[in-house]
Amino acid sequence: MRWILVTISGLVPLIGIADGNLASKVIRLQLSQDQPTEIKLGTQGITTIEFPEKIEALDGFGFSANPLPNGPDLFQISFNKGTNFLSLKAIRPGVEGNLTVVIGGKVYAIFCKEAPDASFVVIFHENETKNPAVASGEQRPPPRKQASAARLLGFLDKVKGFPTLKVSAPEVYQNMDVAEPNSQSVINGIEVNLKRVIRDDVLDSLSFEIQLRNKTDKDFFYDPESLGVRAGNEVYQQSVSDAGGMVPAGKVQTAFFIITGGSNGDRNDLAVTNKFDVVLRQIQGDPDQKSSAEWQEPPGTLPTRLDRGDGANGTKSNLHKKNNRRVRKQDKNGNPSPSPTPKQVAQHAE
Repeated sequence: MRWILVTISGLVPLIGIADGNLASKVIRLQLSQDQPTEIKLGTQGITTIEFPEKIEALDGFGFSANPLPNGPDLFQISFNKGTNFLSLKAIRPGVEGNLTVVIGGKVYAIFCKEAPDASFVVIFHENETKNPAVASGEQRPPPRKQASAARLLGFLDKVKGFPTLKVSAPEVYQNMDVAEPNSQSVINGIEVNLKRVIRDDVLDSLSFEIQLRNKTDKDFFYDPESLGVRAGNEVYQQSVSDAGGMVPAGKVQTAFFIITGGSNGDRNDLAVTNKFDVVLRQIQGDPDQKSSAEWQEPPGTLPTRLDRGDGANGTKSNLHKKNNRRVRKQDKNGNPSPSPTPKQVAQHAE
């Protein structure tokens, strides 16, 4: 027994040293067409390579998904069409070979070689002067236009139907990133559970499913249009939401909302793995008209002049009530309202 204890205690410093070297196993490189990039691969584990865009084509001699024992193949490759990453492994010591990768209509060369100090992950990033117009000093192109309200509402429907569609029609989410953080926070005495985050990169939008739990003995009222998230020092307001605006005392309500783009009109490119803090604005006191916890259809007909009861006084009638699926108000140019100035806080592929 004493010998076993001594052996185990002797391993502790070695483990500590190994942990200290793990950071060097993740490599970040600039993607360039000017020269091949050398990547070190191992025979005992895989090396995953991430590219800034989806991979359009691959070509290389000696790369096989199912290499034969003692065959001519040099490397084992794992790749799923439509993704921006692949994994490689050397079949035997001393092998070398080049792999051609096509992304964004451009060809890049990767030189693979077996090495004892193989990398675990290689992350490629593009040149900072990605846009030729920007590099040459020309005027920067206008920001990408935001998705239409109809497309955002379609995305919202996919989000609400996720538990069913992921089983019956998983292809709906083929090009979307999904995370289920189940993180907890408290806002004005209401427990908030961030249940699910889904990103549609084409729309540059992230959807959020949250659960609001009211443990108090009073109904909690909030403004659905105030829903948003804080990531680092930035606050991103909802562009579309499906929320009741009220959480009855002792009850739990589910709300959905989507954020699109950034506050400056550019893309947000936020990953679902970010640390998000939900924000909302409480309505103090009893509102003039309490929001329903369920979405209600608008009236099928419009009232006539007599129905309005305003005679010739020209008094405005309350014909259009807010429903719970709200689209951010837009100005004359079709641009969204800017996000409010964020408070200073600490941070974290249709």
